[in-house]
Amino acid sequence: AAAAAAPPAVRCEEKDPPHPPRYPFWIKSIFHAHEIPSVRRGYEVYRQVCATCHSMNQLHFRHLVHMLYPEKRVKEIAATFDVVDGPNDEGEMFTRPGIPVDAFPSPYPNEEAARYANGGALPPDLSVHTTAKHEGLDYIFALLLGYRDPPAGISVRA
Repeated sequence: AAAAAAPPAVRCEEKDPPHPPRYPFWIKSIFHAHEIPSVRRGYEVYRQVCATCHSMNQLHFRHLVHMLYPEKRVKEIAATFDVVDGPNDEGEMFTRPGIPVDAFPSPYPNEEAARYANGGALPPDLSVHTTAKHEGLDYIFALLLGYRDPPAGISVRA
């Protein structure tokens, strides 16, 4: 009886997949503007949590200038990363501290390493995820809010 009351499982092949809830974000309005403290918190969440798996290949440190931080602070942030550059006069690649024109570094050297570290799945690049995915802002917000403790008796792989 309990199994009959449960809603049917949603199949990925269906033409209209489930949609995330619609959240009333100010930036989705006609007068869209980013609230700087919220964007800074979002960057910190990315830096501390998401950047261990996800890249932002299409964003550069310079995109943070005057949007999130002053130029001096962005230079400090970029300098904390080592960037492979070159070749030099001898044809060798070398590492140097990052500068604002550099892209955010990827957590993996290549796609195969990313797949190997994530059980065969390639973590999506987050640089344009909110605009590339339908209802992207709501999708990411619902995804971040969707983490729950596993049901009793279910062990989650670490």
